[in-house]
Amino acid sequence: MTSPSTGGPGLQVDPAALESAAGILEATGTELADGAPGLRTRPDLGVSTDEVATALAALAEAVAAVATEVGSTAESLRTTAADVRATDQAVAASSQQRRAALAP
Repeated sequence: MTSPSTGGPGLQVDPAALESAAGILEATGTELADGAPGLRTRPDLGVSTDEVATALAALAEAVAAVATEVGSTAESLRTTAADVRATDQAVAASSQQRRAALAP
């Protein structure tokens, strides 16, 4: 690969940028997952305690679900980066083979 990004005039893909974004997403997903259980609290709020505890439990579940999706997105970005690299290498190898076949 001669440049960090691949693609034609209308499409440029930088696998390193995809992996960098994946790392950021992975860290964010981990922070969300680590923080979700802390939301499952039952503050003493008198007559509102049950309602607030229910809302916090629902929020904890939602945050955990978002953390899972963010982690999945990070994994997809890493897979895409690997696919881009593999495709770029295959195209480069194919081009070299064609040039070699056409060489005098």
